[in-house]
Amino acid sequence: MATQAMRRRRPALTGERRFYLGMALVVLASTFVGFAPSYYLRFAIDAGHPLEPLIPVVFIHGLLFTCWVLLFVTQVALVSAGRTDLHRRLGILGMAMVTAMIPLALFIALRGVDRPLTAPPGVDPRTWLAVPLLDVPVFGGLIIAALANQRNPQAHKRLMLLAMVDMMRPSLGRLLIMVGAPGPTPLFLPLIFLAPQIVRDIRTRGRIHPATLCGSIAIAGIVLPLPAFWTSAWWLSFAGWAATLV
Repeated sequence: MATQAMRRRRPALTGERRFYLGMALVVLASTFVGFAPSYYLRFAIDAGHPLEPLIPVVFIHGLLFTCWVLLFVTQVALVSAGRTDLHRRLGILGMAMVTAMIPLALFIALRGVDRPLTAPPGVDPRTWLAVPLLDVPVFGGLIIAALANQRNPQAHKRLMLLAMVDMMRPSLGRLLIMVGAPGPTPLFLPLIFLAPQIVRDIRTRGRIHPATLCGSIAIAGIVLPLPAFWTSAWWLSFAGWAATLV
């Protein structure tokens, strides 16, 4: 009888919870597959092109962001299980992690100018610097906005998911490069992962949630203009100067 009572109290895995849990697993899978040749399984898988040495600071960067992805999946699973109490407690850990992740990501991006093999084959590392240097603040801004909306669950969960979609660009980009995707496709194709939340909003609410709209515009608005200036003389000059800061 006690077991039956526990089963009755167990929250149902609603369509909304299935959606966010599924998207969290997609983020986890793309992170592992995309970074397997260069990080997780770099000594067992041929990346198809030379790799930069895995120096300690890069290893720590990868470990920290891996822990963040695992934390995100755990947080979504806790909500799906109805354990919002543990979800809130782990949120404090997430805040601490973000304060370290953002500056470390910017540092790694700037160091990448002197580590040319971190850019896609044939791309000037100063050109490629535009991607993380402009995108990391968007990721951080979405996380901060999500944390500021903890008392608004519908906005909070959408902003967190969009931040993780934005974070998928490096892993999906590497995966697409491995399969020979042409031109700037690795940069833009990950934008399709904005679609599931947009479509779900329209189907369930009849319109796009403001958090979904603002977050999607921020992500797309940073990436789409990049080819217009990232090979320009002024950007290459700026990127070269910025790299000297680290």
